[in-house]
Amino acid sequence: MIPASSSLCAIVRPMKTVIVMGWRFLVHSYAVVNHFQCLELLKRPGLKLYHADAPYYRAEWKPAIGLLPPEQEAALRAIEPPPPGFQADALFHIAYPHFFQASPLAKRTFTWVTSEFKRVQESAIATGEKPWHALPKAKSTFIACSNWAAKGFLNSGAPKSKVVVVPCGVDTDIYHPGTPEERAETRRRLGWEGKFVVLNISAITLNKGIDLILKAVAELAPRHPSLIASIKGSDDLYASGTWLRGNLQRLAPDEQALLQGRIAYQGGSVSVLDIARLYRAADLYISPYRAEGFNLPVLEAAACGLPILCTRGGSTEDFVDDSWCLKVDAKEVPGPYQGVQLEPDLEMLIAQLERAITDEAWRKSASAAGPIWVRERFTWKHTVDKLLKIMLPD
Repeated sequence: MIPASSSLCAIVRPMKTVIVMGWRFLVHSYAVVNHFQCLELLKRPGLKLYHADAPYYRAEWKPAIGLLPPEQEAALRAIEPPPPGFQADALFHIAYPHFFQASPLAKRTFTWVTSEFKRVQESAIATGEKPWHALPKAKSTFIACSNWAAKGFLNSGAPKSKVVVVPCGVDTDIYHPGTPEERAETRRRLGWEGKFVVLNISAITLNKGIDLILKAVAELAPRHPSLIASIKGSDDLYASGTWLRGNLQRLAPDEQALLQGRIAYQGGSVSVLDIARLYRAADLYISPYRAEGFNLPVLEAAACGLPILCTRGGSTEDFVDDSWCLKVDAKEVPGPYQGVQLEPDLEMLIAQLERAITDEAWRKSASAAGPIWVRERFTWKHTVDKLLKIMLPD
């Protein structure tokens, strides 16, 4: 008989509890990150997850159905709200504007943050205070999605001891290479047969560099008549189509003429499965951005085997690799909110795009390297592993 005091007796550890307060069922990046982090948290043994819906930033925003596979949407909807008077081990806030106070709902409070221009704008502070007043006295821990984003909060007064970088990830069950048959069918359906398709998925605001994409495509069109740009925006959240029309109208008349029939635009909400099909059907993902907090589409595209062309020196430096990404040099210039942004070198962008078009061997190599790189380093499991070590250290 083994005595009850034996070290072989099982040790029963108490269930850990986390409340997430955030957005669900939007195509906004905050909601996308929240969806996949929650789905990963639900897999963790010994952890009970609750969810409280934060108000959308704009009253006109409406939840969408069908953004995720049905089983994932059902799992997200089934997460219970925290019981009245309950105190969790940790509360994780992922919505805008940001709250930095200690919450009575949890022993520890964490706030997911991002900044695009290395400076925090005043609208980001839920209390209405100036960032340089609110951030130094923050009680929550800042979870920044990139080193670039973290610098924005440090530059605006956040204590260095309270800022931690946890990169985003990818669901590789959704974002993965496809079959040649799937690619051919998607290209046929979209009218991409015989075309060289460069793809960008973004809000199409000025910081995304869409104007640079248009100029590069116009420059190369005479030499590469099969070249087209597929631009996926979000009319529901950002009026992306209006931004695109403004970019086109600011081009010189000869550039506008060269782009006739070369711009394919989609502005409606589509599912993550449809987004993955776009990545798998295109020939190159292009993102000559000026400022990004993370730039998740670059990582998703790489996971699908799509070669990448993007800005050097910004948030993507945390996760891109030269084995699957061509980079464009950029210099820091004054940006909005008394911050800074990058200005990519247009001539280098044109040269790198032409290399991507003509260098089939590089595209094939990049297509093989990207998915492996992402699976080994940047899945949502990697993200949540790091997050839980910070939120629940004992």
